Amino acid sequence: MFTRVKGSILFFFLAGLAVSLLVFFAPAAGQERLIAKKSTLRTNSLLFVPKTTLLAVGDSLTQGTRDATNNQYHLQNAYLQKVANKLSLVLPLKFSQAWLDVNGTRLNPLTVPSNLGVDGEDIFSVEGYEYYKRAGTSSNYISSDYLCDRLQPYLFTDMHDKVLYPINILAGKPVSQIDALIWHLNNRTGPAIVIFWVGNNDAALSTLGLGGQNPQYLPIPFDQIKDRLKPVVSYLLNYGLSQGAIAFEPYTPAQIEHNLTDIADFQAQLTRLVTRINLNRSGVKYFFLTYPYYPEIGYLMGKEDLEFYLTNKLGYVVPDGFTGRIPLLTFLCLYELAREGEFVRIGTVLANDRLVMSPDEALIIKNRIDLFNAAVKSLNGRPNSYIVDIGDRLNQTFYTGLPVGSYTLTRNWGRGGSFSLDGVHAGHTVHAHIANIVLEAINNATGLNAPLWDLASVLPSDPYFDFDGDGWVPGPNLAASGRTKILYLFKDYQEGVYGPAVIDTMNPADVWSLISDALLEEILGISLIRAEAERIGVVQLKK
Repeated sequence: MFTRVKGSILFFFLAGLAVSLLVFFAPAAGQERLIAKKSTLRTNSLLFVPKTTLLAVGDSLTQGTRDATNNQYHLQNAYLQKVANKLSLVLPLKFSQAWLDVNGTRLNPLTVPSNLGVDGEDIFSVEGYEYYKRAGTSSNYISSDYLCDRLQPYLFTDMHDKVLYPINILAGKPVSQIDALIWHLNNRTGPAIVIFWVGNNDAALSTLGLGGQNPQYLPIPFDQIKDRLKPVVSYLLNYGLSQGAIAFEPYTPAQIEHNLTDIADFQAQLTRLVTRINLNRSGVKYFFLTYPYYPEIGYLMGKEDLEFYLTNKLGYVVPDGFTGRIPLLTFLCLYELAREGEFVRIGTVLANDRLVMSPDEALIIKNRIDLFNAAVKSLNGRPNSYIVDIGDRLNQTFYTGLPVGSYTLTRNWGRGGSFSLDGVHAGHTVHAHIANIVLEAINNATGLNAPLWDLASVLPSDPYFDFDGDGWVPGPNLAASGRTKILYLFKDYQEGVYGPAVIDTMNPADVWSLISDALLEEILGISLIRAEAERIGVVQLKK
């Protein structure tokens, strides 16, 4: 490496010396021409062209989440990296990721990231605030959970530390995503492209029936599976329910509204963020992305999905009048119950309107997303601002499918090929599709001609596409923890051969043991349940 660097320096030194000597000794008639040529060479040389920094503020889609996990493999195949790969072909680009290994450990902690996206972020947490409605409080408040505030990598406690470090050190204070973006914009040495895609999670929890606070929702049919779980896990889940820390029935208009951001709050916060980042900055172009309909993700499974898996594979007949959609975690439990012939329990779950999202409840969320998008589109015409209506483009993909070669990707979980195993986050091919939409917008705004991705060349290596048509996908060959352990039960046992998933090769006791362990790992993050688990000796006391 040093030989190449020294050689390059020597080359440019000698070249510059040669040009200087020619200019000095050349006849007067040729001096102006040589000076002009020298100036052109310097202008065109990459040594003298400032790099454009690609910056992104976002949530799990921007961070690159799949299967409820983040790691280098997922980030490398996510839309933002794909955008950077193509932009780097047409302009000098500065872009860096906070790479994580399969255990979630930061691999390059001293590298300053320009992808600032953090899983779970909403329009408030991107600035460090907990939104009062979802927190069950009277007002928003700053939460250290949404700030990078650790001084050393070994002290990291959350994803904000892992993603944003060491910008907090350079800024001399704890930083949110927005703080980190402003630091970058204030300290850049050239142009910048900013992708702003925050707001999906202002509707996410209402759709997922998962997460939140006071209580935290866990969409599982607890009453129908509690006798299958390990006794201590059933006890802790029931304890959390009795104390108001956990709830299992998220789909009522009131609970949906509890987790939805009010439009007035959304508009006010968006205005605040736009004011802080300052759209009038010279040399910066801001791309604001709209939001697709969250209730259309593969995570929510309707009658057609249930008939494919429960009826065709296991013999359970879905009631004719069933018109709602159930969350993926509920389906995964129902699949195991169906394997055991517990059809009556399945019918009880599908008849529970509080665990099934109705079309009217989905419409509540869609209407709110329309208002969020209207707020984003109102930025059109502001200085250096460009609206990318990716929400509408993805909605079209959900409704009509995405043609890729001889295949068509649909929104259906597993067999549709659009989503990862968690049913929420896009697979490799759809991430490439998203990258193309963003690249088109950047090309139009900047006059660049960055090439687009050939989706047909991406699909063959996409681990989330079901090539053999049995409804199961191979998924990535990675380790699993938490909810991902449950998801990995549904990986294809042998992709390329029509047949079973991993769960179909296991006995029920082992399946419920794994589900129990994954649920325990999930709920131990709730402080009240953690304290009770420590009291009864399930886990050791924190020191």
